[in-house]
Amino acid sequence: MNYRTPLVLLLVSALLGACSDKTAPASTDLAADVAADVPTVADETAPAEHVPPPAATAPRTEAMNTPQARELEAGLMRAVFGKDYRSDSDDALADLSDPDNHVDKLSYVVSAVSHKLLPDGRAILVANAETANTEGTAESAHASSGLLNVFFLAPKGQPESGQWQVVKRLENIAALGSSGQLGEVHWVMLGANKPGLAIRHGYTGQGYTITQLALFDIGDGKVTALDGGIDLYSDNMGACTPDMDECWMVEGKWRFAPARNGGAYDDLLIDFKGASEKIKPGVTVKPDEDPPRIATPLNGHARYGFDGKGYKLVEGKNTVPGV
Repeated sequence: MNYRTPLVLLLVSALLGACSDKTAPASTDLAADVAADVPTVADETAPAEHVPPPAATAPRTEAMNTPQARELEAGLMRAVFGKDYRSDSDDALADLSDPDNHVDKLSYVVSAVSHKLLPDGRAILVANAETANTEGTAESAHASSGLLNVFFLAPKGQPESGQWQVVKRLENIAALGSSGQLGEVHWVMLGANKPGLAIRHGYTGQGYTITQLALFDIGDGKVTALDGGIDLYSDNMGACTPDMDECWMVEGKWRFAPARNGGAYDDLLIDFKGASEKIKPGVTVKPDEDPPRIATPLNGHARYGFDGKGYKLVEGKNTVPGV
């Protein structure tokens, strides 16, 4: 990447830290756990930090990496996939519904992304699927999305036996992210008694990066998409050469707040920090020389409300440039 303009220094001093990169740890209290996992707005005096877009493989919290959590997750994967689960690679080679027509079956490599224990003893497993080749390995390209799979399970036999049975399978219900990975999964509460998933997903190509937020209601054994593409972040730092007319970087921090209209779903609030720089008009750009630029803040605030079908912008402006 070529950072020869002062834009990076300007933005590093302006940007706040990104929303939490944590995936929620397994817990017996969904409401309490997800409330702690929802990002909050940082203090304006907090040190600036540039957080890159989601990695190809979503990070796991320390709680999700404990032997107990790993053992539980492996048990859930075995219950879902049976003999198709491969303990050596911690994934499954399985036939799942075609995401386009949900009738035909295709071969996928499926990996657990996150799981949650519910207060009544049931469990939810979130998994990522990638198209498999004839050798049984994933063949995702950089532009390939990850496929969202959600499985609902209940204890089988005595609680201490560690056995599970699948109650409902929701296969390949959404395509998100890139490099075959759907992104970072956050367990959230979308309102009173409304558990949900917030998935931070994105793509980088040709020096441009975009990150978006997808929201899903996961109540009553269903997964309902509420919005799949609320812009959270973008930059063109990888393409910011001296002759690039405009360079930018914008980051949004998100959180939920009670709905102003008293609705069942909370409002989504996003605070944006960032700036853009344009080459000063009338300047001749010389080879290997940084041209003088004019900086413009791209700070802002946006409020999204649920309109009965999905989340829509109801106040402010999303200042994230499209790519």
